[in-house]
Amino acid sequence: MTISLQTDWLVWGLALMVLFPLMMVGLGELILQLEKRQHPLLKVVRELRNWVMPLAALFFLLTEVLGLNDALGAIKAIETLAWIALIAAALSLVNVLLFTGAKAGTWQSEMPQLFRDLVRTVLIAVGSAIVLKAVFNVNLGGVLTALGVGGLVLGFALQDTLGNLFSGVALLFERPFEIGDWLELDGRQGKVVEVNWRSVHIVTRELELLVVPNSVLAQAVIRNYNQPQPRHIEPVDIGFSYEDAPNTVKRIMRETALDTMGVLKHPAPIVQTISYDDFSIGYRVRLFLADYSQVPTIRDEFITRIWYAARRNGLSIPFPIRDVFHHQVPKTKSEDALLRLANYMKSLPSLAMVEPDVLSELASQASLGHFGKGESIICQQQQDVKLHFVLAGRRSQFPKIPMDASAPLLRWAEVIFLAIQRCSPMPLAR
Repeated sequence: MTISLQTDWLVWGLALMVLFPLMMVGLGELILQLEKRQHPLLKVVRELRNWVMPLAALFFLLTEVLGLNDALGAIKAIETLAWIALIAAALSLVNVLLFTGAKAGTWQSEMPQLFRDLVRTVLIAVGSAIVLKAVFNVNLGGVLTALGVGGLVLGFALQDTLGNLFSGVALLFERPFEIGDWLELDGRQGKVVEVNWRSVHIVTRELELLVVPNSVLAQAVIRNYNQPQPRHIEPVDIGFSYEDAPNTVKRIMRETALDTMGVLKHPAPIVQTISYDDFSIGYRVRLFLADYSQVPTIRDEFITRIWYAARRNGLSIPFPIRDVFHHQVPKTKSEDALLRLANYMKSLPSLAMVEPDVLSELASQASLGHFGKGESIICQQQQDVKLHFVLAGRRSQFPKIPMDASAPLLRWAEVIFLAIQRCSPMPLAR
């Protein structure tokens, strides 16, 4: 490494020792003033102070003061970085001059921020390639070939990220929504607060942040509540009694809607009869709103006013009434019936001496049956007649039975029947 002193090295040295500090101090004061005003040029001045000025001063110090050969790799690298920083600062300045403070309706105001960032990145890449060719005398053809192969490999590795990027670019050209619009995605509603390279940020009414990838958003069904016009129609369904005249209900609902803060008077609310339901007549009130973000507040206010308006005007808001009838099926071998049966058996003279436990055991083996009025329990000449008791109900009058045909029946008459009339035991006489 050789150092060749130049005749004007003293001039460069004095300039770097005096002018450079003064310029840095001046840029620092300018940054403070721009920060107070939140001026858009703040970013440009910061890039000049933090990158362009230090790299340029270092380059001139090494080449003009110290006299180092500018063909050295380190010096070329510093020169390349200085030119790239200058290109970036220049593009930032162009962005501020073209798009900051643009009037509504102009092409500058319609240009999305993401598209501007993408164009700026491409221009910086092109400028960097030109600087590399000018400083290092690099063959751009070989560089492009290497970048193509590397880009192919990188594309497979970052296919999801690139998919989000290209989906975001497609959304920019289609412009289905803008920052500040209210959207509905998969049943979730929220306000768009940011659109970047990878995703869209949406804040819901519950103040939750939804980060939706651009690739997912490009395939989703989007409901935009602010386009094609910011005005929104909010439907509210309500039912009133069949005793209330529909025209009267419509008039009162229209007046109530117009008295609700946030509901537009032009166009006026629309009230429609939509159905005749089981217990009420259904109405739909269509409210015209200027701001969709106020829908919950306006809807709450209107529905609250409906109750008071209905009370004042004698309208009835019915609700379904259901009559429930309980039918209890008799239980087989219920404990109450078995206890009564054991007591009836105890009242028979032939079973009076039997132990209660034995009677309870016999009662548990009984079969309970239900007979309607006019049905026969025991028929004449019936074989295998068992012991029967009437636990509830009324007996009918028994016909006279011939002695010869009913001998087996009469022989057991004392223990077969115990008629219950009005739920009290009464033995039958032979």
